[in-house]
Amino acid sequence: MMGKKKTARLRGGGMSPKKKTAKLAKGGKANTSRMNKLEELGRVDAEKAFTKKGKKNLKAEKKRIVGALNKRGGGIAKRGMGIAK
Repeated sequence: MMGKKKTARLRGGGMSPKKKTAKLAKGGKANTSRMNKLEELGRVDAEKAFTKKGKKNLKAEKKRIVGALNKRGGGIAKRGMGIAK
């Protein structure tokens, strides 16, 4: 196995440092996963449910996002497991 090149893997997702630096150099702002969750929470708050089931679904979705934000790691699910941390 001499020809294989080792690549650095990111843990916890997100943007690679190279990409992040390139994006910041262009004047853009790198979006963090926490910022994405906060944006998603804002969208859910702004959404209006018209049925009883819709209200229940929105409430559950909001609870999921807030729970993920309050978690220390901020993750929603374990990688490859499909279950919450």
